[in-house]
Amino acid sequence: MKRKFLLSSKAWVAFVIAGAGLMISIASCKKSDPTPEPVGEARVRYVNAVEGSASQDLYVNNAKKTTTAVSYGNNSDYLVFTSGTNTFASADAGATTANASAQGGVQIGTYLTALYYKTADGTIALGVFADDLTTVSGKAKVRFVNINGFLANNIAVAVTGGANLIPSVGYASLSNYIQVDPGTKFTLSAAGVVTAPVVDGALQAGKNYTIWVDGSSATELRGHVILQN
Repeated sequence: MKRKFLLSSKAWVAFVIAGAGLMISIASCKKSDPTPEPVGEARVRYVNAVEGSASQDLYVNNAKKTTTAVSYGNNSDYLVFTSGTNTFASADAGATTANASAQGGVQIGTYLTALYYKTADGTIALGVFADDLTTVSGKAKVRFVNINGFLANNIAVAVTGGANLIPSVGYASLSNYIQVDPGTKFTLSAAGVVTAPVVDGALQAGKNYTIWVDGSSATELRGHVILQN
């Protein structure tokens, strides 16, 4: 099953992401609870996937979490914040106005990725989804996120020189994790694409990876590898 994470940067949007205990809901709909919810540490990794953007800082509940602004194609380490209802926002380095934001409730111990990306209509958004850090002995775990908004077609993922792995990942969607052998390389494809370099993340056993896929046009696919653990 593929999961969508498309969020608006202009309005608060309720969203639910399956996995790792992440549950998002509109704050105004939350029922009052006489017993305060326990809070503790959660973590979020910020990714700048907007080509040509200024370096970005991530804010959680108006507190800056990145110590160094993140340029396109790069990501932060996991940043600690307090669980509960949180507002995530991305802003240009040195600025105070958010370019994109998302709001939701996060459980203790959750690991998240906050992905700053451009939507198919050219607006900027922040997608937030849960990370799986459980590992498999002797295997690498990898998932793919498609954020090439130029494409009208889904992308497919194959082992380079081998079998097809994932037949279809739609725009603004992420695949399930799959288990692969260490050192596996990937070939990306979609109708109309003529440039798609092999994705070699030097995968290691017992490690988990997210590979986000973009491109500067409808004829190009580029894979960017993030080591999660």
